[in-house]
Amino acid sequence: MYTVSRAAQLTGVPSGTLRKWEQRYGVVVPQRTSGNYRLYDDEAVRRLVVMRSLVDAGWSAQEAARRVVEDAAGAESQLARPEVETADHRVEELAECARDFDVPRLEKALSEAFVGRGLADVVDEWLMPSLVRLGRAWQRGDVSVAGEHFVTAAVHRRLAHTFQSLPAVSSHAPRVVVGLVRGSRHELGVLAFSLVLRSHGVAVTYLGGDLPLEAWIGTVELLEPRAVVLAVPTVEDLPAVREATEALLPLTAVMLGGAHQGEVAGPEHLGHRAGAAAVELADRLLA
Repeated sequence: MYTVSRAAQLTGVPSGTLRKWEQRYGVVVPQRTSGNYRLYDDEAVRRLVVMRSLVDAGWSAQEAARRVVEDAAGAESQLARPEVETADHRVEELAECARDFDVPRLEKALSEAFVGRGLADVVDEWLMPSLVRLGRAWQRGDVSVAGEHFVTAAVHRRLAHTFQSLPAVSSHAPRVVVGLVRGSRHELGVLAFSLVLRSHGVAVTYLGGDLPLEAWIGTVELLEPRAVVLAVPTVEDLPAVREATEALLPLTAVMLGGAHQGEVAGPEHLGHRAGAAAVELADRLLA
């Protein structure tokens, strides 16, 4: 639970504006202490971040509030995300597989994608652009929720299998801890980054998604890594990422990837090409 001042700090919205959005539009309904002070939970903070992002994108406060109250996740999905250009003509294939649950075609696409070129190129030129196209097809209603899950689950399995199949790195290799903060579950980008980073000789401790802040702090204190890499795939992840980076920066270097990394001040931003960023980081750590 967060006080008004802490919620304002995590969302980037002044406390007076928070109160106005609450009273005028009913965007959130904070709990109250016995002394009648407002307290905001994680869900309330995430809704406020989506509201702020919509307003920053040019929506009126009234329309933004209506959309957040009706469907915060749906409103967030309409916010613009950077799309990496690619010349790979197969970027629509994952979305096409999702439409009709085409298992043989999906398995063939995943097998062929990883043959004949480096992992960084696969991630940047095919995988991530393909996942962006898949997400947009789902937003338009061209792909069902089940179809999207069918494809992303297969991609996750392939990335995890490839990660585990890589040769062991040197016991003297620099260590990097990678994962997502509390409430964040969009794993494919950080998992692909981790795969490329490990393939270039870095000892990667991959923690997956939805890790509480206390677990992040405990892991970093135990392992003492050279760096922590987090991702900000959606605007709803911003409050927890800001909280995590604030806690982890005194302990180690913190780096960010993901569509909304630029909205978090303090850590180093890795850019929007996960494969290239992993190669660059490996080169720096191993120099």
